[in-house]
Amino acid sequence: MDRKKIIILIASAVAIVIISIISFKLYPIAFVGWQPVIYGDFTKNYDAAVFYYVKALLTYNKSGADIINSLEVKNEIKRAGLEASIEDILISNELKKIFSSSELKNQIDKDVTAVIQGKDIEKETETLYGLSSGEFAMYFLEPQARMEILEARMRLENINFDEWLASEKKQAKVMIFLPGFEWKDGTVIIKK
Repeated sequence: MDRKKIIILIASAVAIVIISIISFKLYPIAFVGWQPVIYGDFTKNYDAAVFYYVKALLTYNKSGADIINSLEVKNEIKRAGLEASIEDILISNELKKIFSSSELKNQIDKDVTAVIQGKDIEKETETLYGLSSGEFAMYFLEPQARMEILEARMRLENINFDEWLASEKKQAKVMIFLPGFEWKDGTVIIKK
């Protein structure tokens, strides 16, 4: 193969990779250390939260349902979701120091199964969050399980989980690329 064909082949492969990353929203919007918060996961989480709040407002306060469309509310949901993603990475990193990956996966699976066992959550998660049960488990139940596992472990060692998390967040090296948000003093803030 001559040099020109090789260059065209490499350029084509790079273009396919870039188009795939953009199409599937696989690019980072933040880094916690070197671990990325992926845009596709962030938007799935954000969309589920908005879906839930709209359903709740329509059920309990139809007159206030338009509030979800305000920029302030949307930004606060994004801020909270991004901060939760950062916290989950910090918690996951700490758990990796304590448990092997198989032990941790088994415990998370056990905790998630305990929550959903005997329930038909497929319909419920679709109705309340607009997610499949697998997506609901991945974006909501698994992070909650990780937090509870670490919290229980720290309780056994007489460590205050909330204080530990606040300290970790203050020390964390976080870069946020999502416009309108920044990391300051261990928290995600909305730029004014």
